[in-house]
Formats: sequence, structure tokens, C-alpha cells
Amino acid sequence: MTKCSLLCVLLAAVASAQNAPTATPTAAVAPTDPVITINGVCEHPAGQKPTADCKTVITRAQFEAMVQAIQPSLPADTRREFAQKYVEALVADQKARELGIDHGEKYDERMRIARMQALSQELNAVIYKQNSQVSDQQIADYYRQNPDRFTEAELTRLLIPGIQQLPTPPQKLSEADEKKREQDSEELMKAEAEKLRARAAAGEDFDKLEAEALLFAGITENPPPTKEGKLRGENLPAVQQSVMELKTGAVSELLPDTRGYAVYKVGEKRQLTLEEVREDIRKYLVDKQRQEAMDAILKSATPHLDPVYFGR
Repeated sequence: MTKCSLLCVLLAAVASAQNAPTATPTAAVAPTDPVITINGVCEHPAGQKPTADCKTVITRAQFEAMVQAIQPSLPADTRREFAQKYVEALVADQKARELGIDHGEKYDERMRIARMQALSQELNAVIYKQNSQVSDQQIADYYRQNPDRFTEAELTRLLIPGIQQLPTPPQKLSEADEKKREQDSEELMKAEAEKLRARAAAGEDFDKLEAEALLFAGITENPPPTKEGKLRGENLPAVQQSVMELKTGAVSELLPDTRGYAVYKVGEKRQLTLEEVREDIRKYLVDKQRQEAMDAILKSATPHLDPVYFGR
């Protein structure tokens, strides 16, 4: 085992250390002071056991450099657990080398993959840092070019299932008959959805219409609330964001939804100011820059997977 192959062990230690008890405050420790001393572990000739005075000493600076490389955000009160896992890994490392299992085809392949993983993590860190800034002008331009994303409106929503909850037939149907049964059900729900939408536009209560929609679909669960509160265009699925273009009091057309159909009624609207959404835009643009940078790297190569071996 080497530093590279210790990475998985230490990352596992990071995960388990998140729930470790809070450390007791200690006196200040200088960077050159030893914080870990392991008797019985040290560098020694291959095939030989360590001598009686063998030990490894790790200073505070060395330990913190390791933490910085693996998990910079590791809380101080979880470092004891991390240190214990590191000691266990070093002991295992020494024993593995004494047994001569630090070489061979399987070991070399695992080391190659571990190195790739470490380099991939380093690349992600570089991409993250290089694309962490956006200008005030970029933020202002995005705000100006995407007004619908920053319109806020009180919304009431009617959700209509796309298919009925069909009872189990008395006898097993053929695949063709089952498909026709489902298609007929979908057509019935589409027709009912259009009727419910027209009634909503005529001013009927959305809660009442929601209950009727579920009843018609054969669903016995309680209707979901129709009052959505204040939402922005970006809070809606892309196929429903046109709702923000409607005037106050308007009812939308029948819109596609993952569960079937949706109908919205628009209440009071207002345009959020640039200052209110500046931080949201900054985060969005930074994430977009990082993703685009990584996508460009990944798309620079064109893989081909053998369809016979891997399947399609």
C-alpha cells in the first residue's frame, strides 16, 4: 500500500468522522510539534521486520498538509477519527510490504486506477477554482435577458392524472388488449382534463376541481393542495414556464406534467429586482461555467464501446 492507495481508506475515514464526538479544546500546538507517533512503524528494508526503535513521527504541519490534500473542509472536531484511520492504514501498509504484496499485476492495476481517481479529483478542483468568478456585467446581462426567470407570481395549480388507475381485469389480457386499454384510459383523462381546464377558466374552485380529477382517475388518496404560493419562473418545469407570461387572473392552457397535466391560475405578480436575485444568478453562472468547462474536456475524446461485448 502507498500514499495513493491509502486515499480510499482516508476518504472512508472522512465520511465516518462526520459523526465523531466533538474534540476537547487543547493548548496551542506548533507546526513542528509531533501530533502522531507510531511505535513499530517505519521505513525499513523489504523482507525484514522493523527494529525495536522503529517509529514514525508526524508533525502538525505534515498532518494538516495531508488533510488539506484529501478533505480541506474536514471539521476540526473530526480529525481524531481521521488520524486513527490513518494510523491503521500505515500499519496495514507496513505489514503488506513485509509480506511482499505491494507488487504484482492486480496490485499494479489497482494502483493505476487509484492514480486516475486522484488525478480526476485534482482536475475537478482546478476546474472549480478557474471558473469560480463571474463579473457584475455578466450577472446584469443574464438578468436583463431572462426576465421570466425573475418574475414572481402567486400561483394556484390543478394537477390532473394522465391515466386512470385501472382495476385488475378478471382475466389476463393480451399485450395488444392491455395497450389499447391504457390508450383508451389516457384519451378519457385527456378529454376530462380539457373539461376541467375550461371550468377552471370559468372561475370554478381549484380545490373542488382537483378532487373531481382524482375521483375520475380512480385515485382514492387525498387531493394535493392547489395553493402553490409565490413562485418564480425558474421554480417551474421548462414546459410550464410560459405561465409567467400570463396576466394576473388568467388561467393557463392545459400543460404537460410528469403526472399528466397541469393548469395554473396566476395571482399577483411582481418583477424581482437585480439586487434580490444577484447571488442566485452568480451561483447559477458559476455552476454553468464549471459544467461547460468539464463538458468540453470530456467531449474532446470520442469513445466507442463494442456493442457485441457491452450490448447496446
